[in-house]
Amino acid sequence: MAVEQQADRPAVPDASLVELLTVTQRRVARGVAAVLAEDGATLDSYRVMRCLAAGPGRSMGELVAALSLPPPTLTRLVDGLVDTAEAHRLPDPADGRRVRVHLSARGRTRLTRLEGLVRAHEAAFAATLGSERVDALVRALAGLEAGD
Repeated sequence: MAVEQQADRPAVPDASLVELLTVTQRRVARGVAAVLAEDGATLDSYRVMRCLAAGPGRSMGELVAALSLPPPTLTRLVDGLVDTAEAHRLPDPADGRRVRVHLSARGRTRLTRLEGLVRAHEAAFAATLGSERVDALVRALAGLEAGD
């Protein structure tokens, strides 16, 4: 579960914000994806499970908006979670034409295990970069996401 090192990477001349965010996001995502793969999960399935755990069921539209995933990708991910009994679909109590996706007890158990793997990876990442730098990055990105 080694955190990817910065070994011999050529510097991008005059890197823009978009370039820096993209390179950093891909680097972090690769590391987390490798850790999640140890348990047979993907980064996107983990993100779906986290989103489902945060509320009392979500519509597919809510999941698409929250996760910025294309609808066909989200459908494939939810189908996979349903197939493994980690999630289930139920009619929306307010509108029987809509379906809401819920994380099952089995899904919550697996999510707890996956979150432990991700926390360990993040701790190793913070140890490599320094916790102050990681905390500052998290605050800055949270501010960007919130529109501050």
